[in-house]
Amino acid sequence: MPKMRHKEAAWLLCATILYSLPVYAETSAMPGNLHRPEAVTAGAQKSTGFLLEDAIARALSQSPRLKGFAYGLAAAKGELDQAGVWENPEIGVEAGNVAGTGPYKGFDSAEVTVGVSQEFQPRGKISARKGVAGKGVEIALLEAQGAALDVIRDVTAAYAEAVAAEEIVRLATEQKELAEDVLKSVSIRVAAAAAPLFQKSRAEVERAAAAIALDKAIRERDIARKKLAVLMGEESFIQPLDAAAFFAIAMPGPAALEEGLEANPDIVKLNSSLEQSRARFDLEKAGAIPGPRLSVGLRDFRDGSDQAIVAGVSWPIPVFNANRGNITKARSAVSRTELDNQQFRLNAAAELSEARERMENAYLQVQTLNSEILPSADRAFRLAREGYGLGRFPYLEVLDAQRSLSGVRQQQIAALKDFHAARAGVERLTAAHMGMIQNAGEQNDE
Repeated sequence: MPKMRHKEAAWLLCATILYSLPVYAETSAMPGNLHRPEAVTAGAQKSTGFLLEDAIARALSQSPRLKGFAYGLAAAKGELDQAGVWENPEIGVEAGNVAGTGPYKGFDSAEVTVGVSQEFQPRGKISARKGVAGKGVEIALLEAQGAALDVIRDVTAAYAEAVAAEEIVRLATEQKELAEDVLKSVSIRVAAAAAPLFQKSRAEVERAAAAIALDKAIRERDIARKKLAVLMGEESFIQPLDAAAFFAIAMPGPAALEEGLEANPDIVKLNSSLEQSRARFDLEKAGAIPGPRLSVGLRDFRDGSDQAIVAGVSWPIPVFNANRGNITKARSAVSRTELDNQQFRLNAAAELSEARERMENAYLQVQTLNSEILPSADRAFRLAREGYGLGRFPYLEVLDAQRSLSGVRQQQIAALKDFHAARAGVERLTAAHMGMIQNAGEQNDE
């Protein structure tokens, strides 16, 4: 009987300590309340910290990459201004009847002609050149828009990755706290001869592994935040991120995706590229017919000091060079551009379909985890915790159940990260943020 009472007292002591630990409290005392499935829904109701919209706005205004495209657009406009410029006229001086013999010795009998000549370009050459340069401006503008959409896609994915890394750090912190609490509990039980010594060694190993996992999670979080900072044109980023939008996900409608693909600047640029190729073809055809050169001058006669106007015209004969090679090259470029455009459209449609499939798969995975797996894992953890408190299960059962719950939460975070990355790709292909780009451009102009 005394031994029986001693054993019961030991179990009672362990149960009392167990229920006094914050990690095992029945209320939401676990850090972040992440063991509760409803925490996903609750987190989506309140926005705190640095928002994704803020990160995108900062990237659009500070990204060196986008500023470089602005210079490309300015260069294209300069080429358009140059396309309509005529060739410069030439001024010439001609002296005749000089350095001869007899009366033409020296410069006494020299006849000097001062004149101006101008080359006239063939009909259609200037307009074709303007057409090429004009389409170049359109292409430069569309490339700048596409680059801005790339930045938004990259920032969106990097933001989701940084939030996910932050959540992994929180889970790893909870794992470490749990391992430390379990080690304390097991140490008490070992000291009271209620548990074998190897359980304490096992608990120490679990605590060390949890510490290593936390250090790794912190390093990966720092890397993710650094990546986000670089995309925003900054060296570092220390502000807390808002996780509400990370957990609140929704699927866009298929109609919006199909219509948005045609608004993609990369798709719109295909038509401009084809028209530019055709304008180059017209330019090369116009270059097959050379333009005339007109000249007019004033001749000074030494005898009697008389003067007369001299006029002339010259026209190159396209015998050896009819620009046939460049015409063939330009014609082939038009055909190749047409085929490249067709292939690009097919690739874009396939890429959109693939990104949408990845987004749907991640969405369904998150829904399954939230509705089925997370509640089951949470319930298993609760039962194992209660059974351990009543002395029905060893502490390993609680540890395994909590590890399973943490693993499911990690799967949820990974699926959410995949969803946001895939959705960022879909939004890039469908130009979903063109309005944001235009607003950013207007603010920069001001």
